[in-house]
Amino acid sequence: MSSPECSESDRHRELARRWFLEVWNERRSDTIEELAHPQCAGHHEGQESRGPRDIEAMRAQLIHLMPDLHVVIEDIIAEGENAVVRWRFQGTHCGEMPGVPATGRRCEFAGLTWLKFRHGQVVEGWDRWNQAAFIQQLKAA
Repeated sequence: MSSPECSESDRHRELARRWFLEVWNERRSDTIEELAHPQCAGHHEGQESRGPRDIEAMRAQLIHLMPDLHVVIEDIIAEGENAVVRWRFQGTHCGEMPGVPATGRRCEFAGLTWLKFRHGQVVEGWDRWNQAAFIQQLKAA
């Protein structure tokens, strides 16, 4: 007896899970190349990205700030070509950023990412998280 076919939503839920676990936790650049369409568009808090190279650069910036960065997936909802991931990033602030020297503090921030898939690749994504609360954690005495 063969297993039932996965729905499009199930496939996109699994691809979204891979994106966060492999790209962020395992630091796999090959997953970015595999899952990000060459012309994918990313809409992030205060920043836009185009294609896998921009995504790599953005990831490198965050890992510079928090070398032990780890993402916890709290929930994934998928329907059709869309998947929404509710996540929490945790790490130790070891890298400088404008106006904030490295603090060595453990911090975390939570957010949502909406991914749009076509033919097994991310073609567009939107991230929303509270940058002000993150910076406040770093500046807290």
